[in-house]
Amino acid sequence: MPGPPPDDLTIEGTAALAALFPPIVGVALVPVADHRCPWPEEAAAVARAVPSRRREFLAGRAAAHAALAAIGRDEGPVGVGPRRQPRWPAGVVGSIAHAGAWAGAVVAASHHLRGLGLDVEVLDPPLPEDVRRAVAGPLVAGPTGHPLVPYAPKVAFSVREAVFKCLFPATGWRLEPTDVAVELDLGEGRYRAVVSDRFRRPGPPMAPLTGRFAVVAGHLLTGAGAQSDGASAGGAVPT
Repeated sequence: MPGPPPDDLTIEGTAALAALFPPIVGVALVPVADHRCPWPEEAAAVARAVPSRRREFLAGRAAAHAALAAIGRDEGPVGVGPRRQPRWPAGVVGSIAHAGAWAGAVVAASHHLRGLGLDVEVLDPPLPEDVRRAVAGPLVAGPTGHPLVPYAPKVAFSVREAVFKCLFPATGWRLEPTDVAVELDLGEGRYRAVVSDRFRRPGPPMAPLTGRFAVVAGHLLTGAGAQSDGASAGGAVPT
């Protein structure tokens, strides 16, 4: 069955998601629900999964097809790679994420961008202390009076997830939390992420990735984009 039509909050979330990326990126955000799957290959990928996992996976694929349609590239099934990553059409880069009530996807032509990353988290509760220690990495956040301060470690975690998903398909880098230093501007919803020098490639060092995050309806949306030269592609408004 097709999923339900987007409600006002999903429409608001889609607009917030689109604002994280430049206009060349196709975006989609859909409710996690019982989405119709027209591609047997996609249904087969989760045929033995528990119902909640099937709903999340198929919602992510529904978002992926909607995002691909937005750039005129919805041409067939979005398969699953050896590390469970989406298999996009040739010449397309993208990312899928889901958490809570939403699944989202972002895509772009690979001649525009080298990579894209999307992460979705449920904002509440903040990360527990033991999880904070497990995923701790360099973090700078401010101002101290901002209401998102208690959530800064979760925002930084989300940034690192988006950066990893952005860079991994092209580089194969298995980034750990300590490999990505994050500076947050909580008031402006912006971040700066610097990858460790241990991943330095021949030639000039990789430029920091700058990007955006937003909180909508209790969900944290974080985007990352990299141009073909390694520079950032983090938003429709210059960062």
